[in-house]
Amino acid sequence: MRPYAVASADFEPLPPDGASDLPFEFVNEVSATVLPPEFGAAFGEGVLAQLRAWSFGGVLPYALRVRLRDAHWREDQSTAAGFAAAGRQAVHEFCDSFHDGVGPRRLVAVSPAVQRQEAAGEALAVQDVHVRLVKPAVCGHFAVATADFTPLPVGGELLFEFVLEVPGDRLPVPYSEAFERGLREALYATDDGRLPVRPFRVRLYEAQWSVVDSNEMIFQAAGRQAAAEALRRSREGGEPGASGTSSIE
Repeated sequence: MRPYAVASADFEPLPPDGASDLPFEFVNEVSATVLPPEFGAAFGEGVLAQLRAWSFGGVLPYALRVRLRDAHWREDQSTAAGFAAAGRQAVHEFCDSFHDGVGPRRLVAVSPAVQRQEAAGEALAVQDVHVRLVKPAVCGHFAVATADFTPLPVGGELLFEFVLEVPGDRLPVPYSEAFERGLREALYATDDGRLPVRPFRVRLYEAQWSVVDSNEMIFQAAGRQAAAEALRRSREGGEPGASGTSSIE
């Protein structure tokens, strides 16, 4: 369901005495022969949209120049909406890196110097990880999700991949994006947080939400719970619970 988009960008501070009324610049350094211009423009629009969502009184939270340096797309799977989503996620990654004082998480092995961290033994596929975070009360919360975790090929380019198979009318896009952020938080819980404990392709194929009790925070927590359970099952042999799924309340 989710469009395919891979992008790498630099976030640079703009000088405080800039003449622009809007402290934001987007530079697309990927040639039109590599990436259709409309996809590059959509990435920049997604970055700006996320910054505007965090603005206060019309003032953006950061004065930034964003350079799109590299990107990958697929003829039959990529859309402008997918690259806009990648731009929004890139802002979240920048924010985490900036405030935590760490480098960004590596989603793609961009050079031979970037090595995967593999735990002892082969990573096992973990199917039907079911997470249910439900508190039916005043100021309660609600997030239900089921996902498969498949090891990515050792020596391949990708270090993490998120595949969304739940359409937007069954799960709002901000919630699926929050679930993905939670996955990365748990899968990248290493010393420097830049490489995954295990390289997984995560397929989210079922989810439920509540108009009243669901929010991005609880779906991000669901992503962390799902990744933690997948890592546990991968270490312990990949066996599901007695019901056929791993359910976490």
